[in-house]
Amino acid sequence: MATIHDLIEVTSISANTTYSTADGTLLGVVDGASGTDLNDGEFDEGDLIAIGGTTYTIDLIQEPSSSGSFLCGDGSTSAFGPQHEDNLDVMFLTVSSGGMTRYFLLPNDSYGDLNVQSVTTGGITDVGGSDAAVIGTTNDAVNVVCFAAGTRIAAVSPEAEIAVEALAAGDLVLTADHGPQPVRAIERHALSAATLARNPHVRPIRIATGALGPGLPVEDLLVSPQHRILVRSKIAHRMFGQTEVLLPAKLLLGVAGVTVDMREGGVEYYHVVMDRHEVLRANGIGAESLYRGQEAMKALKTAQSAGLAMPGAGPIAGQDVPARLFVKGGRGRRLVDRHVKNHRAFG
Repeated sequence: MATIHDLIEVTSISANTTYSTADGTLLGVVDGASGTDLNDGEFDEGDLIAIGGTTYTIDLIQEPSSSGSFLCGDGSTSAFGPQHEDNLDVMFLTVSSGGMTRYFLLPNDSYGDLNVQSVTTGGITDVGGSDAAVIGTTNDAVNVVCFAAGTRIAAVSPEAEIAVEALAAGDLVLTADHGPQPVRAIERHALSAATLARNPHVRPIRIATGALGPGLPVEDLLVSPQHRILVRSKIAHRMFGQTEVLLPAKLLLGVAGVTVDMREGGVEYYHVVMDRHEVLRANGIGAESLYRGQEAMKALKTAQSAGLAMPGAGPIAGQDVPARLFVKGGRGRRLVDRHVKNHRAFG
């Protein structure tokens, strides 16, 4: 059985269209989809694919007929375009199950890590022969990662904490590794109640007061499912050789007090963009700033040398590397399961 990672979910698939976190049409990233027929990354219409415990049928496979691009959180872009169908840059998938239809873009593994802010399609055409391939079996760090409105970020001045929606470029926030550092940009991502109802997998994760240990967090924290939370434990050290690791919030489900937030209304998410990947203090616990992978940093350096970088951004000394080890998938679930089984706090 093949496992497919980094499926970028959007609200529809149309040519010459921009899907973005800002308007809620870019919904998130799905890892760990699987199917017995997805050998060597080849997809056929009619194949079955399991996503989050639900089995879907692949109804339509499409490919670019002209250039499109990914816009990343640091302002860099990664282009995609027409390729031979045995190894596409990007594949567009429409799948359905029991009356529910979902839409995905699958980038080739060659793109590596992406923090996607928006996707702009060019021309789109149905694949020939109703099948095509894209190599998407590596679990790269492809994310749409955000804090929910109301999250209080530890800052320097004028207050000890500032609500994430009130932060602005230039504000100094406290980081775990580099002391006070300036925010470079804040990006808003709004999802309506209707969007959450249609796509429950993008609902916020609520980490209740004290769920991870005494004062961790000091008040309920809401983040997007992919947002990585700093966890600290002897169990992590035994498993990974590091006491502190970063774990997607959705993997903490199963810990008492960590739940999917079932609010009736919509949600506003916010990216915090820094010069580098940082661990911030959010409602009293460690949580990541926007992560920019190796390819995005290469593009940012090129943009800076051409005078095109984000206004106010300082010089980049090196590629954006993870502030802590990223723990994903099964390994992350095993870490959480061991904490739950042994009644151990994350602190």
